[in-house]
Amino acid sequence: MKRAVVVFLVAALALSMLAVLAGCGSDADKDEAMQLMKSGDAYMAEVKQMTKDLEAEQTDLAAAALEGDMSAISGEAGAALQEMVMGILDAIAENLEAASAEYEKIIALSGVQDYKDYANKMIEAIGVYMEQLDYTGQLVDMLTEALAAMAAGEDIDIISLMMDSEELKKVGELGQEGDALAAEAKQIQEDKKLEE
Repeated sequence: MKRAVVVFLVAALALSMLAVLAGCGSDADKDEAMQLMKSGDAYMAEVKQMTKDLEAEQTDLAAAALEGDMSAISGEAGAALQEMVMGILDAIAENLEAASAEYEKIIALSGVQDYKDYANKMIEAIGVYMEQLDYTGQLVDMLTEALAAMAAGEDIDIISLMMDSEELKKVGELGQEGDALAAEAKQIQEDKKLEE
């Protein structure tokens, strides 16, 4: 009887050790998770830079419009500007999708739960940012229509139109939500020392 208890305890201990080791993932999985995280983060850094560039362009255009200079946002210049903005929005979407794909690969790895927590939070943030991009595209379309109406002689207060739009409010709200989720992911990354 005593021997059966010892055999049982040894077997239970062995199984529990296997369970612990299985949950940890291999060093190769950890290395792969870190590389995938860094790759996803590089795409997100590119998104951040493109967003800053777009915001700077918007600030310059808004300042000119407030001074009454509509030359940069009307006629051929307006069409070129719209094409440029839509190109930037498409590039942002492509980088968000690429980042998400890298984070999804982390989730498929064994173990590496801390990396998975980070990846899940970033995927959630990317989903919000993608929704924000949809609303931004709607704003560009609204502005394009307003500029066309102005070119046809209609008197339109573009600033009021944009500031009162539900789309602009959603862009702001979604931006804050996405940034909060990305900050939570960054906190996981720092707390768990995932870059080491």
